[in-house]
Amino acid sequence: MAGQDIFKKLVPMALSYAGSGGSLILSSITQLITFAILARTLGADQFALYVTITAFTNVAVQVCGLGAQETLVRRIAQDPADYPRLMGHALLLTLGTAGLLFVAGLIVLPILVPVSPDALVNLGTIALLLISTVFVLRLVSLATASYIARSNFAVANAVEVGFGLTRLAAALLGCLVFGVTSVAEWSVWFFGAHLIIAAIAVHLIWRQGKPHYTLVREELKIGALFSTQFIFKAIRQNTDIVLLGMFTSAEIVSSYGVARRVLDSSFLSIEALNRLIYPGSAVAFANGFHNALGRVRKVMGAGVGIAIFAAVAVYVLAPLMPLLFGDEYSSMVGFTQILCWVVIPVSFSSIALDAFGAAGRQDVRALVYNTSNILAALILAVSCAVAGVQGAFVSAYAVEILTAIAACALLLRFVRSDRQKALRAAPAE
Repeated sequence: MAGQDIFKKLVPMALSYAGSGGSLILSSITQLITFAILARTLGADQFALYVTITAFTNVAVQVCGLGAQETLVRRIAQDPADYPRLMGHALLLTLGTAGLLFVAGLIVLPILVPVSPDALVNLGTIALLLISTVFVLRLVSLATASYIARSNFAVANAVEVGFGLTRLAAALLGCLVFGVTSVAEWSVWFFGAHLIIAAIAVHLIWRQGKPHYTLVREELKIGALFSTQFIFKAIRQNTDIVLLGMFTSAEIVSSYGVARRVLDSSFLSIEALNRLIYPGSAVAFANGFHNALGRVRKVMGAGVGIAIFAAVAVYVLAPLMPLLFGDEYSSMVGFTQILCWVVIPVSFSSIALDAFGAAGRQDVRALVYNTSNILAALILAVSCAVAGVQGAFVSAYAVEILTAIAACALLLRFVRSDRQKALRAAPAE
């Protein structure tokens, strides 16, 4: 009987994970194919330029919205009726920060990473890439977050897959049919694809109710703390690409960029699990860390198993990558096989730190994430400058392992503290 109960609980969760994970993986596959098409058609020099620009925009998108998407998932899961106020809060922050980032990007990026000697083309290309990779990307994340909060994963999954397929269609048409060969030309097709997705995201947001535009003041600090974690993470994850671009060849930058994109795709298997259990964890942690420890252990076991499977799969399949990306990127397979195992320590730290997020302790989560990412960025900068790509490899493993140890140790400390508080309070009840 107990076995049947466990089976009944596991089957819906497994199906939900298959849907969530499958959609993210399918979306990731479409992104990799898109990346491969660009790598083949743009060539090493233009592709390296595109990778470098996206390194900057990857940081900017984490600033955009100041963590409003986490507020949506956590607060709507607790009180769905508060959707209009929470979505209005998220949209205000997203629009405001996107405007500031757009102006700053137009001033800085054309100077740091010029895409054309023509000033107008240079400015226009950067503008289209900024709108697409910062504002639209964050708008889509707000739409999916609002559905994830209600455990409506079908819609969120459909958006993820649709996003990837739309960008892939743009790459197929632009590069293979109309002969796009430069970043400037690609930015027009890229922008067009994102306009379509933006329209869908707006429709999905309004379908759930008209937003009420007001700032939820108590969430500003929590959201800012949440966003700093990913801002510093994005800085750390893109420091190596920027510095390798300064000290190594275009082929190394391009090959490393591809390997990093494959590694990011393998992280999606863990992200799929985290987003599946996050709404339920937000409820479970309301009763203390000690009462949710069993849930965390089960998720940790599943997450590490998924990470090992993902790492092995990437290692085994890496030799097939030249079929997609071409033979111009000779270092790509070796770089991918070296980096693929990083997903295992990441699975430990990601699940442990998501527990703090679900519990509303973004301050603790931010402390661990920000400290590790700031130190990692500094270590990466020095390592890449001194030892090139080999320094980037060593730094990546060292930082992720230390972060995993710190995150798990801190989680156990909070569990012990809450358990002791519960024991002291028991006699008084």
